[in-house]
Amino acid sequence: MNYTVQRRERERRSRLRPFSMYAICGRRRRPRRAGDAMFVEHGVDIYPSGLLFVTLAILLLCALDAHNTLVILSLGGIEMNPFMDLLIQTDLYLFVGIKFILTGVGAVLFVGYHHLYLWKLVKVRYILYSVLVLYLLLIGYQWVLLAG
Repeated sequence: MNYTVQRRERERRSRLRPFSMYAICGRRRRPRRAGDAMFVEHGVDIYPSGLLFVTLAILLLCALDAHNTLVILSLGGIEMNPFMDLLIQTDLYLFVGIKFILTGVGAVLFVGYHHLYLWKLVKVRYILYSVLVLYLLLIGYQWVLLAG
């Protein structure tokens, strides 16, 4: 007897929608099959709670980075990023807002796609962790500049 299962219904997650209504009432915590994580078309409904803490830490460090940058600039430092330097010259509130929005949108997108692989090499989740570590190193470097 042949017990192969045929799927006749189209899967509701046929296209990846990381932020859908299923994120509120869904149950899927990881891709169904082990090989699905390599492909974009398989999504999850519930995100790991640790990613919330990582994202909030990144946003807090982003705000601290903006503050430290402005303090260093007031002490005679220069901004090395030409785009951010243009924003600082234009308006300080614009600088802080754009910096925070870009970081926030990037972090949220990383959370949405956390289970996927980038170029089939590294999980996006690990890139988010790397951003947190890089921000910690940046804040440490800024504190060294401020202390010296």
